[in-house]
Amino acid sequence: MAYTLIRQYDPPAVDVFRSLKGKSGHFEKGLFIAEGEKVARKLLESSLHIPVAYMTEEHFINLQFLFEQRMDRTDVYLATKREMEDIIGYHLHQGIMLACRIPENRPLLTAVQEWKSPWMAVALDGIADAENMGTIIRNAAAFGAKAVIVDGQSCNPWLRRSVRVSMGTIVDVEIIFVEHLAAALTSIRNMHPIRLIGAALTENAINVADLYGTGNNIVVFGSEGLGLSKEVMVACDVLARIPMAPGADSLNVAVACGVFLYALAGPALRAEGKGT
Repeated sequence: MAYTLIRQYDPPAVDVFRSLKGKSGHFEKGLFIAEGEKVARKLLESSLHIPVAYMTEEHFINLQFLFEQRMDRTDVYLATKREMEDIIGYHLHQGIMLACRIPENRPLLTAVQEWKSPWMAVALDGIADAENMGTIIRNAAAFGAKAVIVDGQSCNPWLRRSVRVSMGTIVDVEIIFVEHLAAALTSIRNMHPIRLIGAALTENAINVADLYGTGNNIVVFGSEGLGLSKEVMVACDVLARIPMAPGADSLNVAVACGVFLYALAGPALRAEGKGT
């Protein structure tokens, strides 16, 4: 059996879920917190190590078969929804939470050397909002990106809200942290045939519709307020923008990300007969 069932709602082991609002101490233990049944199903079907689960008996009954087929062992603590809320510190829409092991961060160079060409990746320059982060990750997974490269100025993609908004697709792309994005991208481009594409509202930016082409591409998106930093913009091989109606100057960065990735990957996906 790949799990141990424990009918206690407040043992020391569930401290990782205690007073979660505004708390990030679980990161120090190498864990991230996921909530909601759809996200839990996605994570339970993955190879992530999930040491602790906390849920109502109803949710456990629905997910028991997924626990049984896993290779690792999970301690599953059962409680009522109200008991869980006493521990977690806020109202739950669904009575299910998982504490999952954050995957080891690989060096960008190591990852790039293992990806089969042609490939696409996303890089983030100061994305501050967790919901934008989660949506960008979901976009990356939907359009077949290999990784989301996150700089030191961006929010943590393993935040609970980001994982929830990603609908668990954070397990479908590799998350790679780099401290200085411009330096990391320049170094990789000097060693491998890669096109660095910056999303920018500049006069020299080309139409996003003209981006499609074979080869390896990293698409870079800047912060919600300031866009790409100057040093990242300089590092890019090409800048591109989305044409819009008069009076509209920009889109939310996560929405723009979806448009850019579709422009790059859409033709190939349509040729393969994939899509919704």
